[in-house]
Amino acid sequence: MGSIYDKGSFLKSKKKIALAIAVFVVLLLAWAPWVTDNYATGKVVEKLGGPDARFNYLGEEMAVREVPTEVHWLPFCRFVTFPSEAGWFVTFWGSVV
Repeated sequence: MGSIYDKGSFLKSKKKIALAIAVFVVLLLAWAPWVTDNYATGKVVEKLGGPDARFNYLGEEMAVREVPTEVHWLPFCRFVTFPSEAGWFVTFWGSVV
């Protein structure tokens, strides 16, 4: 006679819990709320040599801090652009590509 704690149903529930946790982790990494717009912009500025580094933006030489930026959310990263000029991906682990 089977009990309510049948081994087969227990394993199925463990698999469902593991799947739910895996889906949650993947969604959290895709969202990456710790990579804010300011953080992503700061990482790009750091990669370019700091806020006082010079950048040729649309034919005009200026400091990186003066270049306008746009930040777009993409799964697993943010995309930082200097409009009409260049763009960088800032990944969920903080790397700039």
